[in-house]
Amino acid sequence: MIRIRSCGDFDKDYRELIKENPEVKVEAARRIILFSQNPLDTRLKNHRLTKRLRSKWAFSIADDIRIIYEWKGKTTVRFLAIGRHDKVYKKG
Repeated sequence: MIRIRSCGDFDKDYRELIKENPEVKVEAARRIILFSQNPLDTRLKNHRLTKRLRSKWAFSIADDIRIIYEWKGKTTVRFLAIGRHDKVYKKG
């Protein structure tokens, strides 16, 4: 099982996203649980990022919603951002 931590920006982004799109809350919870059980599950479309975000990873919540994260050891990750594709990759 993967341990998940989050930074303040992630928590703020999550609250804003849910406020704008309440229907995303259930799918986000489902995908986060799936990720914590098996980060390599192909339904997540998990992938390593490149260029200025090369030490980060991302997985999909919905078509255009991603979670950006980084590994903090073999079994712990820190969620950095959540939101639409253009927003989270701009933040990096």
